Amino acid sequence: MTSDSNDAERRNLLPYILLGFTNLFWSLNFIIGKLVSGVMPPVTISFFRWLLPAAVFLTLNWGSVKNNIELIKKNIPLLIGLGLSGYAINSICVYEAVSFTSTINTSFINAFNPVLIALAGYLMYRYPISRKQALGFFLSLIGVVTIIFKGRLLSILSLQVNIGDLFMLGSICFWAIHTVLYKQKATAMPARVIFTAMMCSGVILTLPLVIIENSLIGLSWIQRIEPSHILGILALNIFPSVLAYSFWNRALAHVSANEVAISQYLIPVFTTLISVSLLGERLQMFHLFGGGLIFLGVFLVTTVRTGNKKSQRIVS
Repeated sequence: MTSDSNDAERRNLLPYILLGFTNLFWSLNFIIGKLVSGVMPPVTISFFRWLLPAAVFLTLNWGSVKNNIELIKKNIPLLIGLGLSGYAINSICVYEAVSFTSTINTSFINAFNPVLIALAGYLMYRYPISRKQALGFFLSLIGVVTIIFKGRLLSILSLQVNIGDLFMLGSICFWAIHTVLYKQKATAMPARVIFTAMMCSGVILTLPLVIIENSLIGLSWIQRIEPSHILGILALNIFPSVLAYSFWNRALAHVSANEVAISQYLIPVFTTLISVSLLGERLQMFHLFGGGLIFLGVFLVTTVRTGNKKSQRIVS
C-alpha cells in the first residue's frame, strides 16, 4: 500500500475519531458536572463553563466578528434565542439534573435528543415526519419514560419522578429548539461569527441569572471550594466546550447527519463506564431496556433520509 493511500485512509478515519473524542468529552460534562455540583450552584457552573471559551473564541475570531458587526446587529433577536436555548438554559438544566439524578440517567435521556430534534422541526417549521419516524419517536418516548420512572409502573401511575430527570428532559428540549432554529435561520451566517456570537450571547444572558442565584442562596459555597473544583471548571472549559465543539464542527464537514446521530450512542456508553468506575453508580436493567428502546427509536428517526447528504455545521 502506498503512502498516498495510507494518508487518504487516515483522512477518511479522522472525522470518526474526532466524533469519538467529541462524545467522550460530552460524557465528561455529566461526570465533572456531577462532581462540581456538590459545591457550586448550577447556574454559576454553567456561567463559568462558558466564560473562558467565549473569551477564547471571541479573541480568535475577533476579525471575523468585527467585519460582520452589522450582520450581528440585524440578527440580535435570533442570537438571543440561540444563546438562551443552546448555551444558557440548556446548560443550566444539565447541571441542575446531575445535582439530583445519576449521570447514567442523564446520559441515556440525552440519547433521546435526535428524536426531539425531528419533532421540534415538525412543530416549528412543519418538517415532514414519516410513519417510520413517528414509530421511532413513540419507541424512544417509551424508553425515556422507562428510565425516568425506573421501570416501575406504579411510579408512573403515582407520578413519582426524580426532578433531575425532568431537568435533563428540559435540557434536550431546549437543545432541540436551538438546533432547529439554527438550521432554519442561521446557517447562512459565517460559521466563526455565529458560533462566537451564540456563545457570547449565552454568557451575557446567564450573568443576571448568576446574580439572582447567588443573592438567593448566598456565597457561603465559595468557602467550600477546593483546588479539585477549580480544576473541574477548567476541564469543563477545555474538554466539553472548546475541544468538543471544535472537533464536532470539523467532523461535520465530512460526515453525514445519520452517522453523527448514531455516533451519539457513545455518550451513554462512555458515561456509564466512567460513572461505574469513578462514581460507584450502577447500570440497572431499566437502563438497558429503556436505552435499547431509545436507540432503536433514534435509528428509525435518523435513517429515513439518505445517508450521503452532509449535515449542517451545527454545534451541540
